[in-house]
Amino acid sequence: MPQAAEVSEASYRTRIAKVQEAMKEFGLQAIVLEPGPAMMYLTGVRWGRSERSFLLVLPQQGEAAFVLPGFEEMRARELIRRGGDIRIWQEDESPFQKVVEVLKARGVAMGRVGIDDSATFFVFDGIRKLAPKLEYVSAQPVLKAARSSE
Repeated sequence: MPQAAEVSEASYRTRIAKVQEAMKEFGLQAIVLEPGPAMMYLTGVRWGRSERSFLLVLPQQGEAAFVLPGFEEMRARELIRRGGDIRIWQEDESPFQKVVEVLKARGVAMGRVGIDDSATFFVFDGIRKLAPKLEYVSAQPVLKAARSSE
């Protein structure tokens, strides 16, 4: 059976740029994704979901960041081909605090943040509690608009 064609790094950059453009159109400052089809489409990173959050934070402007458990760092670095901003959280730390730190570092302190519709509630709730001034909305319209422009 033939394998799927390898997606080029330029294609991933283009996809991310399209999502960032769509964020401007829909008024989102950033989106937060858990592993799944959207993360795979934008980064090529395939990761299983668990109670230990592995997240992608994509701001409207600037570099994306991955937030992941410290013990998974080596394996994750093998999979993450694009984007050097990797934020590690240890067992005694909150991954959601790391997400909020990334948002603040990208200038996102107010406004709308899109959350992947398939995100688990504890991820949304953890971020919301640490950044209550942000408005949380579905990331789906942005993701759909970016893909439809291909």
